[in-house]
Amino acid sequence: MTMEFNSISSTQDKPRCAGSARFLSAAASALLLILAVAPDTLAQTPTAIVVRAIPVRSKRGDSSTPLPPLTLADIAQIKIGGKVAPVVSFTPLLNGPHVLQLMVLLDSNQMLGTNGQLDELKSFLSSLPGNVEIGLGWLLQGQVKVVQEFTMDRDAVYKQLIPQTREQAANPKNDNGNPFACLRYLASHWPDADPAKLRAVLMFSDGIIRSNSEPGGDLNSNSDASDAALKLERDSIVPYPFYWQDPIPAIPTRSTAGTTPGGQDVLSQVVIDASGAALYEGLFAPVSLTPLLSRLYSILNSESVVTVNSLDKPGKFSNLDIKSTRDDIKIFAPDQVTTGNVPVK
Repeated sequence: MTMEFNSISSTQDKPRCAGSARFLSAAASALLLILAVAPDTLAQTPTAIVVRAIPVRSKRGDSSTPLPPLTLADIAQIKIGGKVAPVVSFTPLLNGPHVLQLMVLLDSNQMLGTNGQLDELKSFLSSLPGNVEIGLGWLLQGQVKVVQEFTMDRDAVYKQLIPQTREQAANPKNDNGNPFACLRYLASHWPDADPAKLRAVLMFSDGIIRSNSEPGGDLNSNSDASDAALKLERDSIVPYPFYWQDPIPAIPTRSTAGTTPGGQDVLSQVVIDASGAALYEGLFAPVSLTPLLSRLYSILNSESVVTVNSLDKPGKFSNLDIKSTRDDIKIFAPDQVTTGNVPVK
């Protein structure tokens, strides 16, 4: 009986042991599979992207055409690095839940403001809603001298809006040293670079690189603009370059080569690569800033912030692809984005 009992027991345990082994093997395989895909599937990094709709036949960065409204339903799909990034929220840029840091840059080579233009700039800044922090700086020797860090206090900004005298603009120590080098510097030294806040720059410049000393050389190297655009993209900074050159330069012999339309073309190149909008009308600096600043307000008011969950960890710089559900519009956004909007130092 004992032998029989042992015999029966062993025959029943075989399938039970085999089943347990198969279960453990399957569990181990599933665990390995989870571990293999975990870096992608478990990463849910919120990433904010500033977008706007443009007519389908418009060129990238063209700010002169009327802007159609954009809704969440107009977005078919968003991919970051070839991977679908689910939409978490869709909110307006102005008067929305996100804080926008806007850095205003004035050119130390120019005398912007001598004819009351700074009062027009103040009116524009006053019109911006309470979710916009404003900073102020000068393009100087290839860097940016920040004279007012980001604040909601508009009066603090206005106190720093002081026009350059002719002597100051003509002083070699006040040379801007390459406006695109200044943009790269600003991106690397952005004050209070909180990833939770949106970032934008409004730069007044003629886009001319006067540091090129070669006679007859190319004063407007596209590589400078492209490098600046790439750095702005990496740091999730949206550029709004405003074309300005003094009608009467502080130094009569100062080079204006390539100004019409070369300087504007180079400023536009930054926008084509990094999104935003280039602001100019015709071939010369505007008599009044108000029309173009009004256009800028319309652009900002038409832009939205779409927040997605990226499947990558924070800090990865990847291609961005946004498809629209409509045939009559394109969705204008940066070509690339840094996951989590983490500034790169």
